[in-house]
Amino acid sequence: MLAIDEEKAQIVRSIFDWYLEGASIIGIKRRLEVRNIKTPKDKVLWSKHTIETILTNMKYTDDVAIADSGNSERRYMIGDHHTGIISKEKFEAVQLEMAARSYLEVTEEGVRRKGTKYRSKKQK
Repeated sequence: MLAIDEEKAQIVRSIFDWYLEGASIIGIKRRLEVRNIKTPKDKVLWSKHTIETILTNMKYTDDVAIADSGNSERRYMIGDHHTGIISKEKFEAVQLEMAARSYLEVTEEGVRRKGTKYRSKKQK
């Protein structure tokens, strides 16, 4: 059975809360570093990737995804696998917020930028 390290769990909860309060990934990185909170690998500097991984990893709920054997991309979901440290609702809210903030969108034609704010030419 998994044991929860309450100090580390509170850091994860804070990361989720800050994101939902409107903080950017860089903003969260700065908050963690100013507070001298170390990464899961005991480093002083946080990477954007580490924070994004935390925000997208459902293991912090009580669900877990198990990969099929071999090189298959199939995954099986197991619910109520362990005691979660964030609610499924909060996890889903973060996923929706990340999608809303993303400047990329997936269409039938592939991945493209949502806006043209930084483009030099306007599309017709």
